[in-house]
Amino acid sequence: MRILRFFAYLLAAAFLGLTLAAFGIAWKWSRDLPGLEAFESLRLTATTTLYARDGTPIATLASVEGGRAVERRLVGLEEVSPAAVAAIVASEDRRFFRHHGIDWIRFFGALYRTLRGDLQGGSTITTQVIKNTLLKELADQRSLERKFKEFLLALELERRYTKEEILGMYLNVAFWGGNLTGIAAASEAYFGKDPSQLTLAEGAYLASLIPAPNARYRDLKGTLARARRLIREMAREGWVTEAEAARALRAPIVPRGWKAKYDEAGNLVEAELADPRAQVLPDLAAKVAPRFVLAVRKALIERFGAERVFGQGGLRVTTTLDLGMQAAAEAAARYAVEAGLMPDGAQIALVGLEAETGAVRAMVGARPGTEGEFNRATQTRRSPGSAVKPFVYATALEAGWTQASPVWDREVEFPDPTQPGGVWKPKNFSGTFLNRPVTIRYALDRSLNIPAILTAEAIGVERLAKKLALLGFEVPRHPSLAIAIGAVGASPLQMAAAYASFTNGGEMPEAYLIERVEDEAGHLLYQAEPKRRRVFAPEVAYLGWDLLKGYVNDPDPFGRKSLAWRARIPGRVVGGKTGTSNEARDLWFAGATSGLVAVVWVGRDDNRPMRWRGKEPSSSVINPPIWRKFVEAALSGRPAGEPAPPEDLKPLAIDLLDGVPRPDGVPVYFRKGRAPSWEAPPLGNYLWVPLDPKTGCRMPAHTYWAEARWRALPPEEAANVPVCSAGSSPRR
Repeated sequence: MRILRFFAYLLAAAFLGLTLAAFGIAWKWSRDLPGLEAFESLRLTATTTLYARDGTPIATLASVEGGRAVERRLVGLEEVSPAAVAAIVASEDRRFFRHHGIDWIRFFGALYRTLRGDLQGGSTITTQVIKNTLLKELADQRSLERKFKEFLLALELERRYTKEEILGMYLNVAFWGGNLTGIAAASEAYFGKDPSQLTLAEGAYLASLIPAPNARYRDLKGTLARARRLIREMAREGWVTEAEAARALRAPIVPRGWKAKYDEAGNLVEAELADPRAQVLPDLAAKVAPRFVLAVRKALIERFGAERVFGQGGLRVTTTLDLGMQAAAEAAARYAVEAGLMPDGAQIALVGLEAETGAVRAMVGARPGTEGEFNRATQTRRSPGSAVKPFVYATALEAGWTQASPVWDREVEFPDPTQPGGVWKPKNFSGTFLNRPVTIRYALDRSLNIPAILTAEAIGVERLAKKLALLGFEVPRHPSLAIAIGAVGASPLQMAAAYASFTNGGEMPEAYLIERVEDEAGHLLYQAEPKRRRVFAPEVAYLGWDLLKGYVNDPDPFGRKSLAWRARIPGRVVGGKTGTSNEARDLWFAGATSGLVAVVWVGRDDNRPMRWRGKEPSSSVINPPIWRKFVEAALSGRPAGEPAPPEDLKPLAIDLLDGVPRPDGVPVYFRKGRAPSWEAPPLGNYLWVPLDPKTGCRMPAHTYWAEARWRALPPEEAANVPVCSAGSSPRR
């Protein structure tokens, strides 16, 4: 008897000890339970969606959780197909609407199996929400501690939220394999559709994936068998009708990445996993303009930080992209390849910019079919060659010059210790010189190097360098005269913004890619406010625009075609400038017309000299046709026009070479009081002097000016030129 009593006490003590130990463990586990206040402020990471300016989705950016990319788009319960919702609930927690967070029937069944050595979950939808949110650090552990904490938090969660709210949470946090979290990502990855469009058969397939999504995705036959079993059970229990179940059982299911064949009864006959990567959506999925999207991603990180963009995500980003213009840009890039305009091994970049605001409407950052993320429209800094010359002459115009100002085209040399013999001897592209003064208008029309260099010398290298830096060019720390012919760095996007100043009244816009950003709740986080800075006075800017129009449209005194005639668009006023860097390493055309500034760059990534059809290519041949192809299509159906000249500018027809008034000359704009006249106006340190072509004497004002040979001479030399005697020169 005493022995029985002893064992009874011993058992009681053991039971009490175990009970106290259990309470101790429970107390310890409950001490570090996260409060549901943390759940109230919990922000689920979500995929960021990018939209074109018209609201069309163009790309998604995955968020990051635990160091891995997560593809998740938050959706409401009402945005998911009811058939799919029913299949998921029936599979994961069929007594969901009858319990209060814990399914005791399922729990004790799981406990029994656990005690027999097979650790089971017994999870409900509510506990899975807790596991995937508040207890994420324990999610991979199959332990009693996690279960204990899940149960306590699940009871409280059910007390605070409705069943529908909890179910909506679950659909956004459930893991579906790969990098897919949430029903929207799973629906897109496996079936390429919105979750509202899921069928019963597709919903049953997704539900059958949940317990082990990666393994079950690779076992189509086994997963389909589970899905069919689920559908039959749903019909027996009244979740769906027999007719709905029958249709679902006959429906062929072919998840992305699989090739499968079914017979007429819906039985799987043949299956092959062709692309296992299909269940992993890319971190960045761009439907159009991939390098534009990459540039937007970079801009988002710069503005909001990587943690906000990837750690939380869920942003709705409206970009500046115009889908019509982007299509035109991509078509122009394909045309460049198909028409044989691309030099050997060359890449291409193209930018379309709205001059007034700086909004980027189109962007191509690589030759079609090029892999990788490098964006040549924004990340290159290459020599613009002669495309920098309009800014050289605009700076001279700012200093008081006119389009008729004379500048020499002759052989010159300058001290330069970096050159052979310590002397720099620049040349024109043709290798020849006119050996006479020409107007800066003509010098730009023919893209002559020597006049541009001498203009830079006259106005001062430092002055020009400051202006180019203000315009966004990358200027050397110790600039030389070579900056006048392209010894600076430029990107196509920066070049477009700089050229916009000519059509924008002298104000250079700040190029931007993002119009507005909202969070997942629709709250406005950012609204773009176009910014511009003044780089030229309005009069100077218009004179620069007049120079650009001349480059495309001026007739040549010697009967040659304009160097940019291929950029002309019937019915539109076009201005622009080509540029070819040393040894044709870079080819440019930057141009503008009403509503758009566009830049086309062609070059090799390794910066080697290019060859085209066995010879050195020219930007005047390669780039303008591509530019025209883009701009003509991009502006199709839109009004034409051009900037209006300021009131104090007036046109005067002049001789392009000599700059003197001529009735049949080319109309050129001048400031009031600065137009050339018969009185040999002063120009800096020179005077225009009309000389008789036969005798070399100075022709008096009453003689016929068309016969004169004009020379720019220093005042003291001009004063010593004898005047032609009466009758020795032709009369007007």
